[in-house]
Parts: sequence; C-alpha cells; structure tokens
Amino acid sequence: MESKKTFGEYIRERRKELGMTQKEFAEKLYVTESAVSKWERGMSYPDITLLLDICAALDVTEHELLTASVDTQKRAAERMAEKYQRLTRGFCIFMCIIFGGVLFGFGIAAIASHDLWFLPIAAASVMIAASLTLLPFLLARRPEWEPYKWAVSLGSMVGSVELLILLCCLRSGSMEWFPMVALWVLFGSSLLILPVILPMLPLPVWLRRRKASLCLAADTALLMLAVIANGAALMMAYGYELKAFLRWSCMTVTAVSFGAGFIVLPVFLRQMPLPERLRRCKTSLLIGIQSALLLLMLTAILAQGSGGMEYWPVVMSGVALGLSVLFLPIPLWQLPLPEGVRRHKALAYFSVNTVLLLVLLAITTKDWFFPMSLPIALMGLVLPWGLMGVIRYLPVNGWFRASLCCVWIGLWSWVYPWMMDKALLLNGWPNSTPYRLLLPVDFSRWTDPQTVGWNCFLLSLIGLGILAAVFAVAGTLKRKKRV
Repeated sequence: MESKKTFGEYIRERRKELGMTQKEFAEKLYVTESAVSKWERGMSYPDITLLLDICAALDVTEHELLTASVDTQKRAAERMAEKYQRLTRGFCIFMCIIFGGVLFGFGIAAIASHDLWFLPIAAASVMIAASLTLLPFLLARRPEWEPYKWAVSLGSMVGSVELLILLCCLRSGSMEWFPMVALWVLFGSSLLILPVILPMLPLPVWLRRRKASLCLAADTALLMLAVIANGAALMMAYGYELKAFLRWSCMTVTAVSFGAGFIVLPVFLRQMPLPERLRRCKTSLLIGIQSALLLLMLTAILAQGSGGMEYWPVVMSGVALGLSVLFLPIPLWQLPLPEGVRRHKALAYFSVNTVLLLVLLAITTKDWFFPMSLPIALMGLVLPWGLMGVIRYLPVNGWFRASLCCVWIGLWSWVYPWMMDKALLLNGWPNSTPYRLLLPVDFSRWTDPQTVGWNCFLLSLIGLGILAAVFAVAGTLKRKKRV
C-alpha cells in the first residue's frame, strides 16, 4: 500500500508541476477522471499498457515512473548535452561571423586595389582555417557524420591547401609548377594524415586489416608522382626532349621503388594473403623482388647516358654475381627444391656462383678469356671447391676435416703462384722473377725485403702443417675414445 501511495503522490506532483488538472490528464490518456483519482490516492495502479502514454504525458522516463523518483543523473546528463549543443551552436555562429567578416574585408580590399584575385585566395585561406576550427563542430552536430568528423576535416584542410596553391599559381601565371608543388604537399600530408584518417574510415574488412600496407602504398605512389612531376617541371623549364623525360621517369620510378621496397615490401609480404608455399618463403620473395628492382634501376641509369648500354652486360653480370654470393643461401634454404638439390645445397651454391663468375670474366676479358682468364680462374677456384668438398662430403670427423683443410690451403698457396706463372708464360707474358716450387728462403738474412717475404711465406706453410698435425692427432684421439 505504501508503494501505491508513493506512486500516486509522484503522479500527482508531476501533474501539478506541469499545470494539468485530473480531467486534462485523463483526457490525454483516454481514461476516466476517477481512474486518475484512484492512482493518485494510492488505491490502484494504472494498466501496464498505459505506461508509455503516462511517461509521454508527464514528460518522464520509464525508470522515473517505475521508481517514482527523478533520475537526477540522466537529467544532469541531458542538461549538460543541451548546454554543449548551445555552446557548439554559439561557437559555430561566432566563427561564421568571424570568417564572414574576414572575407568581407578582403572583398573590399580586392575592389579597392582592382585585383579580384585577393578574394578567392582569401577564401581558400579561410577554408583552411575553417576546416580545423569550424567544420569539426558542424559535423559533430550530425550523429551520422560525428565518427568521421576529423577524417573529413583533415581531408578538407588538404583540399583547401591544394586549392590555395592552384589559385596562387593562376595568379602568378606559373601553372607549370602547380603539379610539382601540389603533389609534394599531398605527399607530405599523406605521411602525416593518412595514419590518422584510415582508422576512422569505413573500409571493407579485408582493407581494414591491411591499413599499414594501404598507407605505405599510397605514400610510395605519391612520392613517385611528386618526383616525376618535379622532373617534368625542371625539364620543361630547361627545354629537354620528351624522350629524355621518359628515360628519366623510368629511372626515377625504379629508384623510388627499390628504395621504398626496403620499408614497404616487408609490410606487404606480412599482410598480404599469400599461399602457404609463398608464406614460408617471404624472405626469398623480398630478396627476389628487390634484386629485380635493383637490376631494373641500373638498366634505367645506364640508359640515361650516351653509350651507357654498352656496359650493361658487365654491370648486370657483376651485380648478379654479388647478389648471388650474398643472398643465394636464403632461397636455397627456404624454397621447396627437389630432394636431390636440397641434399647438395652447398654444391648448388658453388656451381651457380662459379658459372656467374665465368660469365663475368667472359664478358670483361673477351679475347683473353680462353687462353688466360679461364685457366687462372679455374686454378683460383680449386681452393674454395676443395674446401667445400672436404667440409661437406668427406666421411670423417670434424678434426680430420680441419686438418685436411689446413693441408689443402697450404698446398694451394704453394702451387698456385707457380701455375699462374705458367699460364702467363704460355700467353707471352713471362715473369721477370719466375716463381719456383723450391722456395728461395734464407733464414740467415732478414734485411732484404724479398728474402723476408719468402721466409715468412715458408713459416706460414710450416705453421699450417703443424696445425694440420695437431688437428689430426685430436681426431685420432677422438676416434679412439669412441671405440
């Protein structure tokens, strides 16, 4: 009964606050005046179907009606929201008056100076300021635009800056510089603004997961366009031909792609939905793409100069050899190669690099390749090939392998100069002081530089021999322990 009285008193007090009689209140609810009287005296509750109508008539919420008390927190929040709306509306009106006054002043100045360009340039400047001050508040007043207010505002600011640049170029009559300046401004804005805007935009799910790739792709494309526009403006100013501009553009695109690839490609390869096979070989893909871009860039650079393409085979083979020496082990380790190749990765690595080296020598030495370059190169390759064979394929323990490597290095160092002399002699280039297998050492003489050199060389060979013997003894002891 107490709750009915409380409920009835709340209805009666709220009705009186609104200045309604029981009869007027009953007419709004399409009930009798006596029914309202019973509610207010705590004799009965209204039908549940009338709750929403009672709330509307008394201007209260369902929570306030059911608890028979004022929801102070909600009322305070509503008052704060209403106050914020009034402040926002007042701020927007104030800023519109300020910007309108500025434009009016510039309009008078344009008429007075007989230069009507003042007005559109001033309008573009005001648009830049309004994009960051007025536009966010205007968008916040619309619930559907509120989540995108800063994205739209920043985009509007960039567009206003571009419009200002265009108007200034038209005013000065230098439109050939507009693409260059506009693209550089757009590139700089993209670096700063895109990371902020992309999380706010309603992108598809597959793009939302790849925001970093999208941002880097946009930045790279804008950088390429800005550099090309920069070159076009300079070439137009100095009167270069279209062919020269196209060659320069190709060089620029490949150079920017190669440089940006070190930052962009790792992100792309991580975020792109690659097949399982390729996902396991992301490092190899990165190396392959960057190597191809490097070769394209060098080709474009050589095409720039007159006669530069004559050196193309030498440059390409030299760069290919360098890349192979440095990076070939990674694809050999990652790629799904046949079983026979996987078991002999070291042999494959040495074979590829040997072929590339011989191709480079054939291109650079030409007529001297078969009589002299090839024999000397093959004699030089005996050392690494022999070491690879000992380390990879000899069926003995590590100590014996180390011993044989020392022996192989010593023998090669001793015999190789003699074979070099013979190859040079066969090609008509005799050595004034021919190398002899019996070394001209004299440990009693340490003042003559040449004798000192031979003495040190022999001591080095003896040191390798001692080291080989030590390793061999260690290998023997290890074998005995196993037995």
